[in-house]
Amino acid sequence: MKTTNRIRITKPVVATRADAETMLGEIAEASALRAGLVAELEGRIVEIRQEYEGKIDALDRDVELKTSLLKQWAEASPEEFTDNRKSIDLLHGRLGFRTGTPKLKTLAGWTWERVMEALKKDCLGAQFVRVKEAVDKEGLLSAHAAGALVDAQLRGIGVRVVQEEGFFVDPKTEETAP
Repeated sequence: MKTTNRIRITKPVVATRADAETMLGEIAEASALRAGLVAELEGRIVEIRQEYEGKIDALDRDVELKTSLLKQWAEASPEEFTDNRKSIDLLHGRLGFRTGTPKLKTLAGWTWERVMEALKKDCLGAQFVRVKEAVDKEGLLSAHAAGALVDAQLRGIGVRVVQEEGFFVDPKTEETAP
């Protein structure tokens, strides 16, 4: 479905309610056409994804299996990694072992909560426990709405409550035929 329809502005100025009705009708038509095109696009994307997904998954499984077999071979063949090298070059690429970034793991039977408690009891605790402070904006708004905080108090701490109004157009696209 190729759509070459273009929505043109009928008048460059909206001067009357009738002009507003016409303009909103044009927006509704454009929105309906856009929704149809997006639906068509999504459908085609799903078709293409389904066409390739099985082939890609099969290739991923094949690569994963062969990588596992190469890892087994490399672990069983330390003599191939001469001069304390962690990788070797072969005809079709390089394979080897990479040393990852150091990370912490809990010991068997330990949780991060238990580690936190142990740190708090230890003299090292303060050095390795993070405390993140943040302004409780929702709490301030809630207290203001309940009358527990007044504008003068908020100004005293450097904030004010604002509520902006934005313009919107909500076209009825289901009534418009694309």
